[in-house]
Amino acid sequence: MARHKVTSMIERQMKDPAFRAAFEREAAALEVSEFIAAKMAEREVSVRKLASLSGVSATVIQGIKSGSRKNIGYNTLRPIVAALGCRIVFTKATKQRRTKVLA
Repeated sequence: MARHKVTSMIERQMKDPAFRAAFEREAAALEVSEFIAAKMAEREVSVRKLASLSGVSATVIQGIKSGSRKNIGYNTLRPIVAALGCRIVFTKATKQRRTKVLA
């Protein structure tokens, strides 16, 4: 008797290129959000203080930190990251790990 491999719903959905691309965009936005929140906590920097240091509005920073702002442009992200004492590094994507957003 042949056994069929059981696949989860997410495994089936990930085979759809459009779904996979949207999923990866969401994952990248979440990574950025988590990174910003972690660095802010580590450096004990408030949203308002980071806004002052970076020149980016507190509303935008809060949206990034909370994960509600998903489409973050480089010209917005760069000064925020710099104000946190970090920099953005781009690397070539691999099959195992498609995005390395920040280092």
